[in-house]
Amino acid sequence: MHYRQAFMALHSAVLLFALSGLFAKWLTLSPIDIVFGRAFFACIALGCLLVVYQKHELFTTKSRLFGLFITGSILAFHWVSFFSAIQVSSVAIGLLTFAAFPVFVAMLEPWVFAERYKLATLIQAAITVIGIYLLLPNEAYANNALLGIYWGLASALSFAILTLLNRKFVAEVKAKQVAFYQNGFAALVLLPFIDLFTVSMNLSQWQLLMLLGVVFTALSHSLFNFSLKRLSGQTASIAVSLEPLYGIIAAYFLLGELVSIQMMVGGGFILFANIWAMYLKG
Repeated sequence: MHYRQAFMALHSAVLLFALSGLFAKWLTLSPIDIVFGRAFFACIALGCLLVVYQKHELFTTKSRLFGLFITGSILAFHWVSFFSAIQVSSVAIGLLTFAAFPVFVAMLEPWVFAERYKLATLIQAAITVIGIYLLLPNEAYANNALLGIYWGLASALSFAILTLLNRKFVAEVKAKQVAFYQNGFAALVLLPFIDLFTVSMNLSQWQLLMLLGVVFTALSHSLFNFSLKRLSGQTASIAVSLEPLYGIIAAYFLLGELVSIQMMVGGGFILFANIWAMYLKG
């Protein structure tokens, strides 16, 4: 595999990650319904992929199922909070607050793995807090931007916890297998709470859900894992930090969402802190 192919796969995956946030505006469904559909169709697509190409990886041991169930449940909450952030505020706020997750990882990792805290981690956290404060527009209390920031931070924190639990419990499991089971369990835990079959669902809504699950979830994660066979984790992490940029540009052209100078500066603080954190991890 050539470096150029891996690089293109990586940035294609990041672009798909970023565009997935727009479905919160395109779909007239609750975040729980959106995430259930996303996880269900992604699980089906990944299951078919495993059956065709890696049938022996479709099944796993009972000892691993508990860890996969817990992480799948956290993945469900992460996605629900992410789509909630975008629905109540904007794509920009949802993506930029979620971008704080590497700092949450840096803050939690020493505690989870009994490692020493570093001064740089505390500085990164402080820069992130400043960035989040700048994201908050003056009329935040009137237009739900504050609620969007809360949901976005919940999304970032839950994804940080998911990242650490994946390292702790399922690090030895193949990536496609992890994605298959986590999406399946995410759909399972949300099943009692969905309204998909009682709300008015037309064909275009089902098509959007399938597109979100198959292309913007199963395919995007497959491309991302494909890129990691050639590229370093640090290169991948820095590319992922471009997700908010891709998403905000897409929201401007496809949804007509505008971003203020203050929000751009706040987002810059957050991205700087996270690229710094990922650089030190690399």
